[in-house]
Amino acid sequence: MLASAGRPKLLGEVVADLQRQTVEDFTLVLSVPDQASLPPQPLPAGTLVVHDRGLAAQRNAGLAAVPDATHVFCFDDDAVVREDFLEQGVAFFDAHPEVVALTGRVLLDGATGDAITREAADAALEASRDEPLTGEWERRRELYGCNFGFRPDAVAGEQFDARLPLYSWLEDHDFARRCMRHGTVARVHDCVIVHRGVKSGGRTAHGRLGYSQVMNPAYLHHKGSFPLWLTVYETLPRVGKNAVRAVRGPEAEWRRERLRGNLLALRDVARRRFTPERILDLDA
Repeated sequence: MLASAGRPKLLGEVVADLQRQTVEDFTLVLSVPDQASLPPQPLPAGTLVVHDRGLAAQRNAGLAAVPDATHVFCFDDDAVVREDFLEQGVAFFDAHPEVVALTGRVLLDGATGDAITREAADAALEASRDEPLTGEWERRRELYGCNFGFRPDAVAGEQFDARLPLYSWLEDHDFARRCMRHGTVARVHDCVIVHRGVKSGGRTAHGRLGYSQVMNPAYLHHKGSFPLWLTVYETLPRVGKNAVRAVRGPEAEWRRERLRGNLLALRDVARRRFTPERILDLDA
């Protein structure tokens, strides 16, 4: 399943990549807010297209389109997926029935720095093909949103929290915490991708993102998904970084916008208002 908004070229690339998977018996689901978000090239036969707005809501719409799916794999539109990801993922689930959800090994990640070029992504994946399959894995408490899979029956039909709107900050982490109630969450070395980390869309709406950086962890703690330590861990470093870098430097302007969003959310939390949806009322 691919959820995307306003990035038709990127979506078209990952759709083409998935057609090269070594497993062919799967249903491709695209969840987009509008027709303009779809790639310009014809879609593969059998592709299902559903519509909603906001990452969590879009993923839920995708799940509703395939109610009988035995395995669901979700990728971001800027993920570059190695050809055997689905094959290795399904095989791992079959070999480890205690595992209810998995995330793969990310060779390169542009999320925290400069975006990875397509050429660099392809080169990294090509080099990884010479590595032997190891079967290695470890328990995790997170599913990295750019690539993860789960067995719907094993997680008792858990869905994504649609109260987290737009880019749904921490929706993957929340989903992982709820999956852990049903079994093991794993990071699997033989499921390999590159996350390009292309900067556009919601992450550039800095006031909204700043609000979500504080409100979403507080809301997830309030509903019982996040323990207090995790809420603090997900909040304080980001607020601190925004405060320090808002003073001067090349990031100062947009860091100030994020900090304003942080402070607005802190005020709401202090009033016991747990309202992640409020970003919809903030200026983008």
